[in-house]
Amino acid sequence: MILRRYYIFIIFISLIYSQDIALDKYKNSNRSTRKILGSIDRKYGDHTGNRVLTRIFNFGGIGDAGSSFSGVYPIGSGYSYFYEFTPVVAASVIDTAGNRKHLVSDGVVASTLVDDSPEGVPWGFEPLFGYANPNQEYLAMSDKEDSWPDSWPNRDDDWSGYWNGQYGKYTRADQESYFVMDDYYNKEIAFWPDETDTSDEGRRGLGVEIESRGYQWNHPAAEDIIIMTYWITNVGTSTLDSVVFGMYGDADVGGSSDFSDDDAYFDTELDMVFQWDHDGWSNSYGGFKPVYFGWCFLESPGNPYDNIDNDSDGMIDESQFDGIDNDGDWDIDRDDIGADGLAEYHINYPGPDPDGTEGNGVPDVGEPNYEITDNDESDQIGLTSFYADPFPSINLYNDEVMWGQLKPGTLQTPGENLDQTFLYGSGYISLQPGEKKKFSVAMVFGENMADIIRNANTMQKIYDNDYNFAKPPLKPTVTAVPGDNQVTLYWNDFSEISMDPIYGTDFEGYRIYRSTDAGFIDAYTITDAYGNITFKEPLAIFDLDDELRGPHPIAFNGVQFDMGEDSGIQYQFVDSSGVINGQTYYYAITAYDKGYDLDFYELGYSERDNLQPIAPSECSITLDLDYKGNVISLSENAAIVVPNAAALGYVPPNTVPDDEKFIKHLEGYGSGTIHIDVVDPYAVLDSVEYNIVFDTLETSDNTAFSIRKQKWVDEILVIKDSIARASNSNIHSMIINGIDTTLISFNGSDTIFNDTTIYDTIYPVQVSDIDGSNEYEYGIDYTIDQEIGFFNILNNDLLVDGEVLVRYRYFPIFQLEEMNGGYNNPVFDGMKIIIQDSEIGLNQDSTRWTLGESNYTHTVDALRDYPADFELQFLGNISDTVLVGQDTLMDDYGTTVPFLLVNTTQNNEPPFRIFDNPPRNGKWDPGERIRIQPYPDDDAPLIVIQFFQDSLDITERIIAETTVVDTGFLISEITVYDTTITPVIHPDSGDVFKVAIDRPFSWDDVYSFTSIASTIDPSKAKNNLNKIAVVPNPYVVAASWESRHIYQSGRGPRKIDFINLPSKCTIKIFTLSGYLVDTIYHNDVYENGSESWSLLSKDGLEIAYGVYLYHVDAEGLGETTGKFAVIK
Repeated sequence: MILRRYYIFIIFISLIYSQDIALDKYKNSNRSTRKILGSIDRKYGDHTGNRVLTRIFNFGGIGDAGSSFSGVYPIGSGYSYFYEFTPVVAASVIDTAGNRKHLVSDGVVASTLVDDSPEGVPWGFEPLFGYANPNQEYLAMSDKEDSWPDSWPNRDDDWSGYWNGQYGKYTRADQESYFVMDDYYNKEIAFWPDETDTSDEGRRGLGVEIESRGYQWNHPAAEDIIIMTYWITNVGTSTLDSVVFGMYGDADVGGSSDFSDDDAYFDTELDMVFQWDHDGWSNSYGGFKPVYFGWCFLESPGNPYDNIDNDSDGMIDESQFDGIDNDGDWDIDRDDIGADGLAEYHINYPGPDPDGTEGNGVPDVGEPNYEITDNDESDQIGLTSFYADPFPSINLYNDEVMWGQLKPGTLQTPGENLDQTFLYGSGYISLQPGEKKKFSVAMVFGENMADIIRNANTMQKIYDNDYNFAKPPLKPTVTAVPGDNQVTLYWNDFSEISMDPIYGTDFEGYRIYRSTDAGFIDAYTITDAYGNITFKEPLAIFDLDDELRGPHPIAFNGVQFDMGEDSGIQYQFVDSSGVINGQTYYYAITAYDKGYDLDFYELGYSERDNLQPIAPSECSITLDLDYKGNVISLSENAAIVVPNAAALGYVPPNTVPDDEKFIKHLEGYGSGTIHIDVVDPYAVLDSVEYNIVFDTLETSDNTAFSIRKQKWVDEILVIKDSIARASNSNIHSMIINGIDTTLISFNGSDTIFNDTTIYDTIYPVQVSDIDGSNEYEYGIDYTIDQEIGFFNILNNDLLVDGEVLVRYRYFPIFQLEEMNGGYNNPVFDGMKIIIQDSEIGLNQDSTRWTLGESNYTHTVDALRDYPADFELQFLGNISDTVLVGQDTLMDDYGTTVPFLLVNTTQNNEPPFRIFDNPPRNGKWDPGERIRIQPYPDDDAPLIVIQFFQDSLDITERIIAETTVVDTGFLISEITVYDTTITPVIHPDSGDVFKVAIDRPFSWDDVYSFTSIASTIDPSKAKNNLNKIAVVPNPYVVAASWESRHIYQSGRGPRKIDFINLPSKCTIKIFTLSGYLVDTIYHNDVYENGSESWSLLSKDGLEIAYGVYLYHVDAEGLGETTGKFAVIK
């Protein structure tokens, strides 16, 4: 076999090109999704699922005609690599006059390129209504559920609420897009594709409908790529016998002011075209070194009827619509999961398919590796035409000229060092009425030619394998809390329920990233063996303690993923290293999996054997930007935060006077410690009571705790499919049965079984109609799935009303077993509970004289523990006979004692006995043992106390001696014991000796606390007005927190900060001559005592350099003044 590689290099032969014409495309570009006549549902979406950012439109356009969203790489940099791209469909048809005409439909964005009617109606693709939520501006994006329609027009009703995925009711990629468009309004020629309706309002164009999907992955193997797939269907009644399916594109490597010096290259073996900057440098965006940009053809329409192996894959005329598994890769054990494409490993798996396709032993459409879900089953024709010319030589409003440029066999060699535009296609193919064919391309970036080719090869392998590489864990939800030179992050454990369809349960840990740019560019510091940036450097790693640590055994391009050091999983992190107040920071928490190597099953890292080795994968970080580069939103695992000091006089949440306890022990005898830690002061509610309660689970030794929020929740819930879903889970309407530990609800209130319940019976759930006039009964009118917060409505009247009023309490923390002082309990209402339970036993440190001067020593033997504390309360001296009322103090056997024995936990006086040593004198003498036995029984608890009159006091001292030796000084330590005879001090009336017994928490224990929101202490604030300051001072050229302006010319925004402000004040800025420059009104949360000023006057003008005065007036607190300098 002879392999031929064709390289088309570009030679620029003396093209005279007008730079003014090129620049006009940016000046005159239309950035809007125009609403013209039929264009009633035009929407956009931003692909931000990896290092590539681009905007797409649901009428086909890719890129926003040279603005801020056209192929930005890396995301956050603002470096745009193209003007726009669009798919094109062209065909040869016969018009009503019998003449052969050529018609082209596209989705071009720029108004200067649009082929439209005299009335301004675009002759191209328009979106079909119903494939996105009509009440917002986005097309359907997988990570924006509010962009989805209530139901999908091309799916059954049971797809409602699920993603309309190519491979089932789920997303295969980290981020996907979906829309459907057609060319109904393309009336450029007299051709009606639907012979059943040839009216003026009938379908025009070619009669084609296109389903478009975009895919992005954050995996290092695919993080520089976006895949776009187009399913083209002939929805007319006419056969289209000569169709070319292609794409128009205008790549501008170097950006909006340096795009006229580009070179291009084409590789026929890779079916790839790419472009780069001629001199390797761009003057756009302040100057940068551009990377390589290109498009890789992953799949072109096939011809399954010519008895030819068009794509040289060993299969002849394979098809995705012939009912045959052509390549034989459908596996009954792996792929027989039903037509909905969902298996047990998917998080939203609804159960076996109702149509019986799951587990039926044969391949069905919708299952993996069969027909439309198997990318290999297409006999591709490949690239058949390529035309390149400088902008604006490709005329999108001249269909006949475009047809000549798209015709198979057209191969136009591009010029060199110019503004390149491309038109490439695949054909001819035919489309019978109702027939569907596919076209797939990948937008690819690479550091250089070798890197972009490597990326293209990798993506082709992933595509041919139906994108079946490891799926990263689900994203955790993170919250960032600003503080004074620190940021606190906390997140949930949602990632840990992830299930990879190939590798099973493989969650391994979390990585924390910090950046000063939204694209986390400054975190990308780790390069591969080729010197290309590959991994972000984490701020911290928290991984499972499972011995899978250090560099992963499977490398990616010669670099290995850091698996962590078995640090253990955490859900909170405080970053105080180099954190600067006033600086905007971007944080992200990513979850990563274990990857796989051949011995992972044997080592216990994986539950599945004999899988393909692979490097770990990590969940993505996505963001939405506006045209100025400002972040509109971030994915749930990322956050933006500006740390600052709190306002003057700030009092943190849950602060109580020194003599007051914040947590009160209402019931029970547990002696462990409970602490409420404030993690997020912004989220702490004021005057809300919480109860901490305990219960036993499987056994009496298996204790868990819950936190019950005592405040009533009143909600009007919408009933959908007989279910009214409350906004909270773990509703307080349950009991725990001590025999089988099942949770049962009874009439909306709690019932006690076998003394194992932790809940009382005074908090019933109430359900009524929305005006509260009719209250309904549990078990007859409704039931409750309390753990998930579902009210199952049975009453017909309520079902007809469609709404229900419910009143309930709930548990923000439910049945947690972490009571060993751990800090991993989840955050609720800005707080975290830390519990240290105790095992029953003597507490040596707390067993001592608590009142009095007695120096008796003691031994206490808790031979059989009893969960209570005891006190010997002396009411007389050693020799006294003490009367209490008319009764003499004595043990149960008549031996007199000078003390009262009290069970202080249960507030009673337990039985005890004195061991009256010979000669028995009928009274307690020091040295005689005191035996406490709370109740009579051979196995009853038994505690023995004995005192000793020890007058020898021994103290220890350490003396350091220095000796001069040949090598310097020799320092030795000598321990000296001092013994002193001290007089014995006997116990006297009023002295107390305590026996402390540690007691574990039990279902008897109930604690209570009431949260207190942060406040301001006015007197403290007033006394600290002199701490108000300006930073930086002086302001010299710029401040460290100011970022580069990435989307507009000139420098970015500048500012200074006023710090240590009261929560509410007015700041006036003056020149030295007394001219009022600006007035700032500060009124913020108590946690933020800073206010920024943009260095613009009240008239919006930049201020001059010099010295300025400021005056701060805080009503009720006072006034202060100061000055600052601005040096430009």
